[in-house]
Amino acid sequence: MDFTLTEEQQMIVDSLGKYAIKELKPIALEYRDRLIPMEKMRDIQRNLLDFGVGIGMVPEELGGMGLDAFTMGLLQFEIAKISPDIAITSLIQMTVGKLLPLVPQHLREEYVVPVLAGDKLGCIGMSEPDAGSQVTAVNCRARLDGDEYVINGEKLWISSGGYSDFIFLLARFNDDPVGGLGLILVDRKHGYETADIQKMGLNSQSTAQVSFQEVRVPASNLMLEPGKAMKVLLTMLASSRPIVGLMALAIADAALEASVLYAKDRLQFGKPIGAHQLISAKLGEMATKVQAGKLMSFRALSAIDNNERSDVHSAMAKWFGTEMACEVVSEAMQIHGGNGITKEFPIEYMYRSVRLFMVTEGTNEIQKLAIGRSLTGIDAF
Repeated sequence: MDFTLTEEQQMIVDSLGKYAIKELKPIALEYRDRLIPMEKMRDIQRNLLDFGVGIGMVPEELGGMGLDAFTMGLLQFEIAKISPDIAITSLIQMTVGKLLPLVPQHLREEYVVPVLAGDKLGCIGMSEPDAGSQVTAVNCRARLDGDEYVINGEKLWISSGGYSDFIFLLARFNDDPVGGLGLILVDRKHGYETADIQKMGLNSQSTAQVSFQEVRVPASNLMLEPGKAMKVLLTMLASSRPIVGLMALAIADAALEASVLYAKDRLQFGKPIGAHQLISAKLGEMATKVQAGKLMSFRALSAIDNNERSDVHSAMAKWFGTEMACEVVSEAMQIHGGNGITKEFPIEYMYRSVRLFMVTEGTNEIQKLAIGRSLTGIDAF
């Protein structure tokens, strides 16, 4: 299996990498641990459109670029290496883009066109306070009242929630655990409210609580009728998980690069610490872990692009990639010693940021259970 980049892929990756260093890095430093304002984030995402970031996987017939999953993973890696916060917002736009073909025809001018132009940001509403890994426990209700749905409930841990102009909402339309779940497009103007959540890291982007209180939405905004939403959304998650793994590994790769430079410059016992066997061995292990994680994500993305079953490969790539990334960044902090825990160096920010990726897009424990189920045929959830 050959993961050599094509000339076109290499050109896009190189140009995005240079752009990210020049344009995104100053923003990431300015807003470190501070929320990037909505309009500024909108401008950032709009400027990334030329590289295919965000809307790259939208089909060409809908106005997108029709990029493959492997290329999108490469792009997200380059952004996350500079700013995982900006990369998360881009990932959500990518996910929104994958769902745009489901937007009803009469709404496409109002939503598809602005998203492709970077004028609107969306989000996906799945998780709730009592429905995280167990998606079938979703309790946000949509009740039909004439030609409108009345929505009540709450969503939690919604990336880009505070930035969103609209939300693709997974809601319960009847009491069937799976068959009762549908997907509906809810606009900010319909009345949902958001509140950003403060976390140990990744606070430069919006992670929000989204509340619905008697929110009335036209019934014609229904995207997936009850019974069809779960399959589509779970397939979507499977395609996102390897990219989440790559984004965590991008942070690890940046930590590795910082550690190599530090090991060359920092002197102890009369020589650079990189000349000591223990440090040199650590760097070798770190580099190997990053490469191993990347290859697992590449394998999963390749399966997606070849229309092969990818759920197990995606689960493996997500948990292994994020675990390896956390180990690498932890070692980077150790190499930096006392400097690693100060805000003068980037490692402490990387350490706080990378840890969150073990929880997002399905916890690593859930990924392992999914892998185990594929081996035994027995559901241990």
